[in-house]
Amino acid sequence: MNIARASFLAFAVGTGVAAGCSHTTSPPPPTQDNGLDGGGSSSSSSGGTNDGGGAGGATDGGGVGGATDGGGTRGATDSGAAGGGTDGGDAGGGTEGGAAGGGTDGGAGGDATGMGGAAEGGGADAGREDAGGPSGPPLPGPVCSQTAIWGAGTELAISSSSLDNSLGAITPDELTIAWTIGTGSSAMIAYADRAAETDAFGTPQTLSAASFADDRVAISADGLRLVVVNGDRQGFSEMTRTARMGTGNTFGAPSVGSYSNFAGTLATTTQAFGDPVLSADDEAFYYSLYGRPGQLNTVARSTRLLPSDAWPVGALLPTSSVLEEEQEEVLLRRRPTAISSDDQTLFYWDEVSGTERATWLDTSTGVFTGFVDLGARQGANPNTACNRLYYSDAPAGASSDGSATLDLFVASD
Repeated sequence: MNIARASFLAFAVGTGVAAGCSHTTSPPPPTQDNGLDGGGSSSSSSGGTNDGGGAGGATDGGGVGGATDGGGTRGATDSGAAGGGTDGGDAGGGTEGGAAGGGTDGGAGGDATGMGGAAEGGGADAGREDAGGPSGPPLPGPVCSQTAIWGAGTELAISSSSLDNSLGAITPDELTIAWTIGTGSSAMIAYADRAAETDAFGTPQTLSAASFADDRVAISADGLRLVVVNGDRQGFSEMTRTARMGTGNTFGAPSVGSYSNFAGTLATTTQAFGDPVLSADDEAFYYSLYGRPGQLNTVARSTRLLPSDAWPVGALLPTSSVLEEEQEEVLLRRRPTAISSDDQTLFYWDEVSGTERATWLDTSTGVFTGFVDLGARQGANPNTACNRLYYSDAPAGASSDGSATLDLFVASD
């Protein structure tokens, strides 16, 4: 478990929210000037720290929010950085290397064409230069840029020509893709593989989706497990295979598998699960939990230590105006479609605005803040480097019966 994932978990424990953690520490992303409260700066507390202790009271070797020996805030090292001195140093009134931190206002404004929208007013990193200590090397930013400019999409040849092709997921290495064809009782789950990301996908294989809910399908990063929503929406099931290519590349019958803990947990049948999303490291599982009166935030997260563990029932993400505000009808919600390879960018279909969006994790609070619009790119899924985006969209023409359909596309940044 790395530093940033530990920070997310520490936040969850401190607030009573069961959540995981992300992969890299980074400044909170800028927010879009759209009337949503997604921005703001973060700051660390000052004074009162012990030998090597940073803001938040972390001990030697502590994670984000606390410093190691002589460290300042946000994970400084032994020599002292980011606003803290070495042992015996005077750093804003803290004892022996304690650090004081203060955030600065403002963030870089995003290009109006970046990822389909603009971003501005994001919070600055907290506690990096205050209290007189030297600043360390720049913290790595999230792998997905909020100013990415996605080019025109290229349609994938595996798209069905006459029915909707709704993207479920693509593996981070871009070698396996899964989607649904059609809707209702005649819907099919399709999947295809390839040996290299530059190759065309092989002939799709299909299986009936009639016994599953009309929902998206998720796939594990290794391409060996498909996750579906049960027909009654009271849980999830998975299908497995032993290989992507050659013998063993066909998925078997569904079973409750790693999702046994979800069975029987909903209070009423009007409550439901949906929208499964697996993280690249197979340690976080995002999904929707909806149908409870007065509930606005419907995106939940479960985490586990080992891929062999059963998924525990997770908890709703910490309160975020990005995922809640302007939701006037309980039937309209934000539906997760993907999580970036570093767990810092959540992609979701916003039923309120009718657009795909992306929001970024503020690692100092564990809350997703700010967003950019991705337009009509439904079900958006990035690759590992977040420089290619797969999604569903209406093609330039119409289907043979004159109605618009959805096909599969990929766009590059």
